[in-house]
Amino acid sequence: MRFGFGIAVVVVFLAAFTSVPVTAAEIMTLKASEGRFKVTFYPDYFLFLKGLDASGIKTAWVDKEYYAVLDLHEGPEAGQSVIVTLKRSSDRSPQPEWCKTEGGENFSGLGITCLKGDEDFTEQLRFKVTAKYADSAANLPAELQNRTWAEYPEMPGRREFEVLGSFDFHIVLN
Repeated sequence: MRFGFGIAVVVVFLAAFTSVPVTAAEIMTLKASEGRFKVTFYPDYFLFLKGLDASGIKTAWVDKEYYAVLDLHEGPEAGQSVIVTLKRSSDRSPQPEWCKTEGGENFSGLGITCLKGDEDFTEQLRFKVTAKYADSAANLPAELQNRTWAEYPEMPGRREFEVLGSFDFHIVLN
């Protein structure tokens, strides 16, 4: 009887301990005034965020695959969210990276390659991401789970030249 009770206590303790990272997550939120998804080869996308203050955002810090949630506030998918994971940073491709890539206000022009240059190249913050399905929500902390999920092939930003309205980009840091 004591042996069974001891095993039950250990199981409960381990179950509680393994759930700590999901419920006690540190989340960084970036509030973009607009942005864009550009597909490279599904499920991989470039995500561009505009309207951020470059002075407080560190670049080239993504050292592992982090989960993130995009909450859309405007456009046809307003009220929906998308789950992605961030690609790791490398010497050749820092994550994230400030860019001047697509011709300014209209997101037209120079494509997906970040141009290097002066300090004024901070109009867009680019992340390389991998789109996830809604069942990945189980890997998110509790405060990011209750969403209306949009997923491939109905992801926002997949229509040609579609610019996303304002959105929040929540990155789960642990």
